[in-house]
Amino acid sequence: MTAGISAPTTRPPRLFWRRAVAFVVDLAVFYSILMVLALPLQALTGWNLGFYIGQSTTCAVTADSPLIREVETAWPLADGETRTNQVCVNSSIGMQQRFFISTVTKATDTTGSSRFVSIGIDQDGKAIPLDISGTSTASNILLQLFFLALFVLATAKMTAAGRRTPGKAILFLRIVAARQAIPSFRQCLTREFWKFLPSCLLGIAVTVHAAQNLPGLSTLASGAFADVVQAARDMQEPDFSTLFAAGVIAWLIGALWWFGPFILWRGQTIYDRISGCFVVRSDATEDQSIPTHR
Repeated sequence: MTAGISAPTTRPPRLFWRRAVAFVVDLAVFYSILMVLALPLQALTGWNLGFYIGQSTTCAVTADSPLIREVETAWPLADGETRTNQVCVNSSIGMQQRFFISTVTKATDTTGSSRFVSIGIDQDGKAIPLDISGTSTASNILLQLFFLALFVLATAKMTAAGRRTPGKAILFLRIVAARQAIPSFRQCLTREFWKFLPSCLLGIAVTVHAAQNLPGLSTLASGAFADVVQAARDMQEPDFSTLFAAGVIAWLIGALWWFGPFILWRGQTIYDRISGCFVVRSDATEDQSIPTHR
């Protein structure tokens, strides 16, 4: 009796570069549409929604700013130091911001070092106190999460029921379910949620850490200009060890979450497996795209 030999399971291709380019295209299309919708709102309300198009900055040396005397009193010059005071205007479509910057430069024989203090000002040249409250940090995080949630919902809606995002359409890619040809909206939403969860958690951690440990700002008693000047005057050399460690951790998370699975599973990432989906070429047949067992 001759033993039967089962045919090897067909594994889908990795499609790493196609998926990467498709993601970049989708992100560019999404943010282009979002900017078209958000810029008029930003222009009408003056809210800073984080969109800067056609941004330009012009600065002019000033000698009559109401903040000059305050900064000179709180931060007297030492021997060999010089000070330059400027008023700068940061312009972009829908927004214009003015700020005062005072730079103290210390000259040496071969090199020069400088420190500066900067704060936003109103039309009368008066300082706008910095908002260093926990509410400000929380609002920045929520704004970022809001835009990310819109992207997740949009991509899930476009890829559900056999449809495709612009990037996947251009690169001839399609999302299919492991047990059925067409994934549901719930599957696509689950997939997008798990795709961005590590970056969300890391972004929140970095934002909170920066607000609590940023050199100078973390020691402010308030957001008043006098405290900002004192923090800049007494600022010490920042410690980049924590930032370096965070970068290494972020790289490891990215390697494990986004890149590692391409080596092991080919057509799936971790979030593909969680949602029970595959990413395949849109011209692939069902037998070529979905393995017979997992």
